[in-house]
Amino acid sequence: MTNRRDALKSAALLPLAGLPFAASAAPALSGVPIAGHFTHEAVRLWVQATEEAKATVRYWPANSAEPEAASLALALDKASGHCAIAEIAGLMAATSYRYRVTLDSGASVAGIFRTTPAPGSTPRDFRVYMGSCAYTETYTRGGNPYGANHQVFDTIAGAMRADAMPHFMLWLGDNLYLRGPSETFKQPAEYSTAAHMDLRYREVRAQLQLRRLFAATHHYAIWDDHDYGPDNGDRSFTLKEDSLRLFRAYWPNPAMGSAGLPGTWCSFRHQDAEFFLLDDRFNRDAEKAQPDPAKAMYGLAQMAWLKRSLAASKATFKLVAGGSQFLSAGKNGEHSGWHSYPGERDDFLAFLDKERIPGVALLSGDRHNTQFFSHKAGGTTLNEFSCSPLTSKVGKVGKAELENPRRDPACSVETQNYGTLEFSGEGSARKVTARCFDADGKLLWTRVLATAA
Repeated sequence: MTNRRDALKSAALLPLAGLPFAASAAPALSGVPIAGHFTHEAVRLWVQATEEAKATVRYWPANSAEPEAASLALALDKASGHCAIAEIAGLMAATSYRYRVTLDSGASVAGIFRTTPAPGSTPRDFRVYMGSCAYTETYTRGGNPYGANHQVFDTIAGAMRADAMPHFMLWLGDNLYLRGPSETFKQPAEYSTAAHMDLRYREVRAQLQLRRLFAATHHYAIWDDHDYGPDNGDRSFTLKEDSLRLFRAYWPNPAMGSAGLPGTWCSFRHQDAEFFLLDDRFNRDAEKAQPDPAKAMYGLAQMAWLKRSLAASKATFKLVAGGSQFLSAGKNGEHSGWHSYPGERDDFLAFLDKERIPGVALLSGDRHNTQFFSHKAGGTTLNEFSCSPLTSKVGKVGKAELENPRRDPACSVETQNYGTLEFSGEGSARKVTARCFDADGKLLWTRVLATAA
């Protein structure tokens, strides 16, 4: 069986059109650049090299020629893990751009990013692809493969390439899987040191199917325990500052957290939708801690920010994304979910009931099966699309969830899958339609997640 580190060396040499991976010491591009947060005038672009290097990013409107390109320089130094996020500004609204990243070694790669329509424009139709729990290898545990149906990454990338509707992808946690100690290879847990965590990021970003998916659209991400550290990790994780630094370095989200409240939480506006990406790990109390009204998954400060932001939002739709399920059921400490933090959850649901904020919907993953939940709040229906797993081992729906009155039994999926959100229509007829697909792209179900009226 191949050693993890040997596997990384092999994976780093997989070919990709237009992207050379040199076997020499000369710096090469590691993985592919990832286009992340984008507005009507700016884009964040993640770039990484295999060694310390200087990089030049050239970019130009897709209907123009490369000689007309603007450019910016990046330093990919050792202290930053040989990666950087380019802040590309001064762009034209609603425009597709081509770009080329070139290292001082001569290695280069080309790609495409785009900008959103200008603020105040009539909302256009767009789509969000989403999923969680992406275990990118296959191994057998207890007679069952833990990772399977890896073609889902190519299925999603193919759907994006064929999609006439503008789109981006939202990764809903467990996007990475920092693995525990290996008895076979006599290796420590990958969350035991910052260096091991960084190596795992590099290993996953080098995988061919993920490179094809990353190249297909813009990407946003939240984290859950397997991106953060140990299984069911909480605020007691000793390397959480290192984990946060790596997540921020590898995902080109909007600016995350604040000086007073560290974490991965952030928000962004896309046309008539505002997305609130929550951090369910950095300040989380232990899930199996004794019941207490003050027991928290997100913490008072993050919940105060979320409430203020939802109340102030002028967006038609407000999408709240968290790594753990919001409306799940179960006993305290049984399975991951906000039900293990009833004081915090009940307070938030009471807030929604009182404020009657329209257009709110919830997005989550984690549980290794897909569910659709509905809850009556403030005279409206609050829906949650919990989408999982992309490739990880499938988990059966437990007894507590089968008895959950909020659960739509027709939407339970116990196979690898992904979801989409389609924002479409005009005026009061505008709506968000949720769809779930299996790993081969077969449509499994359709539901309306939120409406404008």
